[in-house]
Amino acid sequence: MKTIILAAGSGTRLKPFTETISKPMIPVANKPLLEWIIQSLEVFSEEILLVIRKNQEDIINHFKDYPKITFVYQSEPLGTAHAVGCCEPYLKDYEGSILKIGGDDLVSLDDINRISKLSGNYVGAFSSDHPERFGVIETYDGFVVNIEEKPENPKSNLISCGLYLFNKKIFEFIKKVKPSERGEYELNDAIEMLAKNEPFRVFEVKKWTTITHPWELLEANKLVLDQIGTQIGKNVEIRPGTHIEYPVAIGDGSVIGPNCFIRRYSTIGKNCKIGNAVEIKNSIIMDHSYVSHLSYVGDSIIGSGCNIGAGAIFANLRLDDKNISVNINNHKIDSDRRKLGAFIGDNVKIAVNVTIMPGKRIWPNIKIPPCCMITRDVEYQPDLRNYESTKEKI
Repeated sequence: MKTIILAAGSGTRLKPFTETISKPMIPVANKPLLEWIIQSLEVFSEEILLVIRKNQEDIINHFKDYPKITFVYQSEPLGTAHAVGCCEPYLKDYEGSILKIGGDDLVSLDDINRISKLSGNYVGAFSSDHPERFGVIETYDGFVVNIEEKPENPKSNLISCGLYLFNKKIFEFIKKVKPSERGEYELNDAIEMLAKNEPFRVFEVKKWTTITHPWELLEANKLVLDQIGTQIGKNVEIRPGTHIEYPVAIGDGSVIGPNCFIRRYSTIGKNCKIGNAVEIKNSIIMDHSYVSHLSYVGDSIIGSGCNIGAGAIFANLRLDDKNISVNINNHKIDSDRRKLGAFIGDNVKIAVNVTIMPGKRIWPNIKIPPCCMITRDVEYQPDLRNYESTKEKI
């Protein structure tokens, strides 16, 4: 089996993190998301074709020494069918099975193991509570008859989770795909055409999460920690009075405590400092960040190189107990989560006694003055010359 991983997407809906890092390189459980995907695949794959953009140097530098990886460059963002089509020169003489997965799709090692043993054509399917948000699969007697993208009235709760097993005939049909309404060439259109010539079966995936929005990184973090268990790095100092609920991940050289509460499904990167009497709940804190004493970080993600001042509160629950929405590309998106905190980009400095309201985002390199309440996304540096007026505006 050979594998195609699509990792060229820009990830605009994952800002502020994709302002400084490629989408598949965002860490969960202290490794890039893409590394977890590759680790689950390299045992079963003869070769991994990694489709990226030429300017994704963070991906190239991280994986350049992996012996099974071949970089395939997508010149323009023309859709998933175009991305897979870029791999044709590497597979035109290959007679075996080809597995395709997205660089933002995380499935369990057990699912990868099961599909790697199959032959023929398969569409990975996952049972979703919100099928209208995805490509909905219609089946008959276990075979795929149609995949409808984001239908208003879904005929099934089975959705395509971006995992496919096919053969090189897919390239014949990719060449026949017409641009969609958004001007992209969709792989599902090629799959539908191939399915009319060769049977496609459904492969039901047991565990899957796709990372389209920032809060889905927390789901991916949970999925990985459930699979690998607690990971404590080298030279980690856990100071007296600290209580840790497993599973968690703590990177090399970090200092925790004293008197901290690190709750399950939290990830703390390498060389971080978590000060006295800090509570971290179901959150990701990236490398070289410092959360000062008497702070609470709940259901949040903090980028690398951040400094969170004493008494900072990352609020994660609405007073009316409703789901928390996040402003994504000027649209309010329901996260389907009652508890959700903030998303902080790299190198953000937050002064003392700042409260960040649920679902808010702060862009990289921003400095937040003391005693503020953050009630909206902060994309540009506030005017620190007039602290009182700045405090009212944020």
